[in-house]
Amino acid sequence: MTTETGVSHAPRITPAHPQWAQDLALRDAPPSGKADGWDELNHLDEVYLEFSMASNIPRGLILWGGLACVAAGLGLSYLMLSMAIWDGMEPWIVGVAIVMWLVAFSHGIFFLRLDLRLPKDRPVRFNRRQGKVYANSYTWNHNPFGRWGGGVKVFDWSTLQAEITKQIGASGEVVTQRYALELVACKPGSFEEVDRFRLQHGAQTTRQYEEQWELLRRYMNDGPEGLPPQNLRNQTPGFIDCLLFAMPWFAPTEMGRRARERMSGFFGTLMMVLMSLVFPLWLLFGLGNFVVMRLAPEARWPAGVDEESKLRSGRSAS
Repeated sequence: MTTETGVSHAPRITPAHPQWAQDLALRDAPPSGKADGWDELNHLDEVYLEFSMASNIPRGLILWGGLACVAAGLGLSYLMLSMAIWDGMEPWIVGVAIVMWLVAFSHGIFFLRLDLRLPKDRPVRFNRRQGKVYANSYTWNHNPFGRWGGGVKVFDWSTLQAEITKQIGASGEVVTQRYALELVACKPGSFEEVDRFRLQHGAQTTRQYEEQWELLRRYMNDGPEGLPPQNLRNQTPGFIDCLLFAMPWFAPTEMGRRARERMSGFFGTLMMVLMSLVFPLWLLFGLGNFVVMRLAPEARWPAGVDEESKLRSGRSAS
């Protein structure tokens, strides 16, 4: 069933996603609901909007995990050298130590490479003049020595629809539920899925994704004139913003001011109190974030795509 605003109460896309939670308004439906401002926009003009994906991966925590694994590997190396001079050492103990050494170092290399070599951002450009969406991507796998690299997927706006999926996690007796905003490319004139990509994830409610999709629809269908004021994202955050990125409401910066405006009401107050209980841990996390954001590479587009995705028409960038 689909309402007058185009919001469906049953999966619209086929085949239905196993974690489907909610269909959003049809791409070309009349404007409805609230289109709020974002902090995730890198660029906005009458030609294209660039949405940042930098917040999708919490940078900095993985760095400390990699360093811990490397430290464990060094400790095991010392232990193995010590065992080499011990008489009567059981072979199986030596074998176990070698396996543990390999596991520690391989995991350390993987974590360090993931946090330090993954680009700072994987932006998505919505070019309304061309009616195209350019999704920057970076492919990695669990092989720490494997080939990783970037690419791009190009979609026709006329084929995209949006839905919200949910992820349910459990830790002991605590069950958590979070949501993701996914854009789905369908066969022309149908709701049969061809491809999809996740634009955002991690929210505890669906409200912000409903507002984000509404803003995208209004921009692509009618242009930027009717949008609420937007604060473009600071793509080179300073030390304080990096240090407090997990608790931005404490930052005495513009980022902190906007975060405090959003964290209103009971839920916002409760979140600030709970996060403050582990303030030192988040500071360590933030220090890792600062290191990663200084060492990780910038987002890369394949040859010619950067220029093409900014064009006013569909002409080749060559």
